[in-house]
Amino acid sequence: MSLQRLLKAFFPLFILIVSIGCTKVKNTDIGVDLLPDIDNVNTFDTTLSVSVQGDFTPDSLLPKVTRDIYGDVGDFVLGQLSNDPVFGSTTASIFCEMKPSEYPFQFQNVPDSLYLDSVILTLKYRSTYGDTNGVQGVDVYRATDFIRPDSAYPLSSSVAYGELLGSTKFAPSVLNDSLYLGTFNTKDQLRISLKAVFGRSLISFDTGFAKGPLKSDSLFRNFLKGFAIIPQKLNTANALMTFDMDDTTTHLRFYYRYTKNGDLDTAYKTFSFKNLKPGGAINQIKRSYDNSEVRNIISKKQSDSLVYIQSTPGTFAKISMKAVDAFKQRKGNVIVHLAEMSMEEVITSGKRGDIFSAPAFLYLEGIDSAANRFVPFTADGFPGGTYDPTFFGGMKKTTLDPKSRTVAKYAMNITRYIQGILTRNNPNYPLKLHSPYVVSYSTQVTSFYLNPLCRGAVVLGGGSHPSQRMKLRLVYSKL
Repeated sequence: MSLQRLLKAFFPLFILIVSIGCTKVKNTDIGVDLLPDIDNVNTFDTTLSVSVQGDFTPDSLLPKVTRDIYGDVGDFVLGQLSNDPVFGSTTASIFCEMKPSEYPFQFQNVPDSLYLDSVILTLKYRSTYGDTNGVQGVDVYRATDFIRPDSAYPLSSSVAYGELLGSTKFAPSVLNDSLYLGTFNTKDQLRISLKAVFGRSLISFDTGFAKGPLKSDSLFRNFLKGFAIIPQKLNTANALMTFDMDDTTTHLRFYYRYTKNGDLDTAYKTFSFKNLKPGGAINQIKRSYDNSEVRNIISKKQSDSLVYIQSTPGTFAKISMKAVDAFKQRKGNVIVHLAEMSMEEVITSGKRGDIFSAPAFLYLEGIDSAANRFVPFTADGFPGGTYDPTFFGGMKKTTLDPKSRTVAKYAMNITRYIQGILTRNNPNYPLKLHSPYVVSYSTQVTSFYLNPLCRGAVVLGGGSHPSQRMKLRLVYSKL
């Protein structure tokens, strides 16, 4: 398992453990144990209003899926989420290659004595977001365009496909069941049986053809450009499943018999996604917001009392802090002990909290429109040069709303950023609030993963919400 995968798998758990261990937290989530006494003579505690406007993430800002330094592409999403009244629907498809481990490749070097039993496409299952009992359908097609292993594809990408090779229907809840196959058990797999005629078309070549597809990688890729794994549009399907593309059990396997010493013997051979000649891969994720709550709110293009944040690829919010400039005019230069941006989930009529959860992390960064770039809170969130959410915040926690219902809450520490505005006349950038899959900056050598793809969405109170408004808390002292 690569370092990247370990970090992505255990990062949220590590943060949770650290958060639980912080026992000095009282009336705020960040830095309260360092605050001086608030006497309203020298040290004050106030809140400033913010203005928030939501928007849909354009394709130009979608992350690109590519291999890391270990050759891994990570987890991909597949499925049909057909009915989320708040955030609409989502369709996630996988395009990938499965190739032999070496060339020339042979099954048994007896092409005239091979008898195919079955050919199975298998994906290693990780988890499900949504309804695990709703039936999903998946079709596998033959790709007709190349999927380049050396290319980084945006989440909006796809390739053309043609012949239907196989289909299956299942409830996600069964994917982690054990399945007995001959002499061994399998678990956590999606298995799709492909047409026998497709399997026979490959094993018939074996090593008996001088220019057959099993002779070289280029010949093989010309013969089989890959697979398009496409979810069926079923009303029962209401979930997105995550699969580990780099696992050894993500593969195409041929089960067959052959003649050995006059008798039939059984065997299998495997084409893998990850091997010495790795396959190309695309994870296409399409959101549709028709007839959803978020479409009605964001389309108004005005300051929102409700803010809709959906994980990548999804929605984001732009936060304006004009009240900070007004505060500076009134108070002048002050010492800022704490500047905390806080927000709380608002339960709307369409919420399905039983199957759709809030993101594990939200992230905040500045928007420098003049330079066409995003600006990290380096002093607040990157102590020692690496991102630290235990210092910056953004982890999901819980609280009770005015009706005593458990909701998510988030808070971010931007103390040094606000101090720079007040003391050094630094720009008061508008802020981008989102739930990213990966964060990277061209101005500094840093990149890190924060949330799984398509995992989580939340409705927050905006700056004008009557009871659960987003706000900036300031604890400061006069000079």
